[in-house]
Amino acid sequence: MKPILSIKNVKKTYANQTQALKGVSFDLHEGEFVAIIGSSGSGKSTLLRCINQLISQTEGSIVFKGIEVEKLKGTRLKKVRREIGMIFQHYNLIDRLTVIQNVLHGRLGYMSDFHGIFDLYSMEDRWKAYSILERVGLADEIHKRADQLSGGQKQRVGISRALAQNPSLMLADEPIASLDPVSSNTVMDYLHGICMEDGISAIVSLHQVDYAIRYATRIIGIKKGLIVFDGKAQDLSDSVINNIYDRKSNESNYEESTHEMIQSGSLAV
Repeated sequence: MKPILSIKNVKKTYANQTQALKGVSFDLHEGEFVAIIGSSGSGKSTLLRCINQLISQTEGSIVFKGIEVEKLKGTRLKKVRREIGMIFQHYNLIDRLTVIQNVLHGRLGYMSDFHGIFDLYSMEDRWKAYSILERVGLADEIHKRADQLSGGQKQRVGISRALAQNPSLMLADEPIASLDPVSSNTVMDYLHGICMEDGISAIVSLHQVDYAIRYATRIIGIKKGLIVFDGKAQDLSDSVINNIYDRKSNESNYEESTHEMIQSGSLAV
């Protein structure tokens, strides 16, 4: 089966000569829910932003559904991007707009510039937005301004906006990093559940190893711009985690083993 996404030797060097990615390669198949873990600055966010071309890679190839996305511009790039939903750590909502208006922005990729500027959404689009909000438990909040919501609610609006695009691929850049544990569980339950139900492939960068183990069908560990682990949760041993986060085993000050901490939900790295 052909992968939905194929990343080949992707490198990214910023203008200040920082090498964020040093040659990342992996394939993603339909229905996978992949968690990317690694220290801050390891290249997780850069990788996600290269996939949907919010930034361009310096070298390498990103092929989405048979199309090399780095070669696309204008309308052709817009058509590909509408199939790639993006969820941001800090929500990226428009505070002065209502919940349903924010979700409807997920339909802009399917509209002309004229219709988009004047918010001329069809009744079908409006019903779709409402139905999605109902799925994430926000049907009663549709007319609230975004700035009246809690962090967890805002992230569910972010998920809903991405779902309004009818995506084949969902990217989520540390979607629970700013949330408390209860909200984190709620957001991840909805994100994972809907992707599994709808057959949407997903790549989620996570700060918390325990959430990666709980939800992901596959985990990719990135260290200093390189993949150092790609496998299933049961293969993520203490030594592998120490390597991903560049820890020396003999310097560990934990009273419990890493896996005991993961099971208790107390480990956030």
